Parts: sequence; structure tokens; C-alpha cells
Amino acid sequence: MTYFIDAISYLYLPLVVWMFIDCMRNDSERGIWAWLIIFVPGLGVSIYFFTRYLPRGNNGVLKSVFAQFQTKELKRLKMQSKQIGNAYHWIQYGDKLRELRRYDQAEQAYRAAMEKEPDNIQILWGLAICLEKQERTAESLEFVTQTLEQDPDYKFGDVSLAYARVLISISEWDKARNHLQSHTKRWRQPEGLYLYARCLLEQQENETAKEILEMLILDVEASPSAIARKQNTWKRKAKKLLRSI
Repeated sequence: MTYFIDAISYLYLPLVVWMFIDCMRNDSERGIWAWLIIFVPGLGVSIYFFTRYLPRGNNGVLKSVFAQFQTKELKRLKMQSKQIGNAYHWIQYGDKLRELRRYDQAEQAYRAAMEKEPDNIQILWGLAICLEKQERTAESLEFVTQTLEQDPDYKFGDVSLAYARVLISISEWDKARNHLQSHTKRWRQPEGLYLYARCLLEQQENETAKEILEMLILDVEASPSAIARKQNTWKRKAKKLLRSI
């Protein structure tokens, strides 16, 4: 029994440290939560984990762990795709694989769908993301561009933002800057503002870059707490970049 308790303690301590670090980095109300985690670790960590950490929705490591338990649904989608063979089912299968971060397999599913419907915007977007995640930038740019040409507003600016990311990854700073200048007027996502500031810095427009980064920080701080928690990573990156100017 003693060994069992010791084992639980060894497992629990890393969770306390993990939640404390996450709280200090990402939570807009870190003061009260950090106090609870440190001084009431049993209850504090549990409440923080379920009410603050999980709802943030960007916990990649945790999603990957939970994803391993979704194999039954994945098998069902794979079977439907192969038996029925239409674009819709291949897209559903590709979307699930992408959700599970199996980008190479998702790519193959989308390509199978593309054989049925070459101009389907869902397929083009799915392929663009999978190729970007696999760092196949030139191929990703091709599909992002096709998606934008079909619908510049697709996914409420996500495609436009992906286009900027890909341009930056191949050091097309001037194109990315011009694109983001228009993009950020329409969609003020923190990531878009951050990338725009990076482009400005590359072109030695330091003062404008500072203004953009300060705007990003103010936007996040003025957001509702649930949104601010999700965007805190970009706020932190903006502050770090500001210090480097």
C-alpha cells in the first residue's frame, strides 16, 4: 500500500508543476489560481485542470493522448470511405486523421477525395494544412492559394492567415507583409498581428512593429477572460518580441 501511495505521489507532483507553469504563462487570473495550486494543491490543481486548462482548447499534448482512444470511430470512417468511396466520406476520414495529427495519412485520404472532386474547397484546405504541418511548404502554398482563390473569406480568415504563414516560412517577407497589412484590417487575430509585426521588423520598420505589438497586447487584455486565456501565447510572444526591439 505504501508503494502505491508513493507511486501516486510521484505522478501527482509533475501535474502540480505542469499546472503551475501553465497558470503563470497562460492564465489571465494567475494570482488567485497560483495561490490555490501552491497552498491547496489537491483541490486547486483538480479545479484548475478542469475549469481553466481543459476549456482553453489548445492543449496539443493532451489532445494527442485522448486521440489514441478514438480508434473505433477512425476504423468506422476508414471502412465507409473504402466501401462507399465518395468524396464526402474520404473528407470525413481525412478530417478525423488531421484531428489526430496523423498528417501523412490525412493527406492520402484527402488525395483520394480529390480524385472524386478536384475543386472541392474542403479538400484543398485539408491538404494545405496537412502539407504545412509536414513542412512541405511549396506544396502547401499551392493548395492555400487555390483555396483563397475560391473563397477569400473561407474559415473566417484562417486560410488567409495560413497563406501568410507559408509565405514567411519561405522568407517571402515582402509578399507576406503586404498580405498581412490587408489581412489585419479585416481580421485582427493575435497571430496575424504578431506575424505582421515580424514582417515589419524584417524590413526595419521598427516603430510600426512596436505599435502593432502593443495593439496585440491591448486586444488580448481587453478580451473576455475565456478568449484572453486562449490567446495568451501570442500576448507572451508579443511581449518577448517587444523586448528584443
